[in-house]
Amino acid sequence: MARAAINVLGATGATYDFVSQVESQVLSSRVSVGIYRVTGCLGMVPFPPEDDGWGYSLNQIDGRADVETDFADGALTITVTKDGQPYDLKHMITLHILVPDVATDPHESLDAE
Repeated sequence: MARAAINVLGATGATYDFVSQVESQVLSSRVSVGIYRVTGCLGMVPFPPEDDGWGYSLNQIDGRADVETDFADGALTITVTKDGQPYDLKHMITLHILVPDVATDPHESLDAE
């Protein structure tokens, strides 16, 4: 497993940026108002140093929004509300996630030599 960061745009749920040390097939989408889904990850991790924070950050414009995350059945669901109502982020959310290491074929590197 490796740590990664993904920026998810509020209006569309599209992946704005994905930063990782390993290749991965992480995708994000907007399911409905205030609900976003990320697939291809292994759930959330806290900000470094470990145990400090909850693994996401919001832009100031969305700072008063409440965020809940749930990882089940291979998908990370992010639910955003403001004043108790579903809320689409005006900017984006940065999620700190775990991604699987890409399995490499040990014979692949021998073939290249």
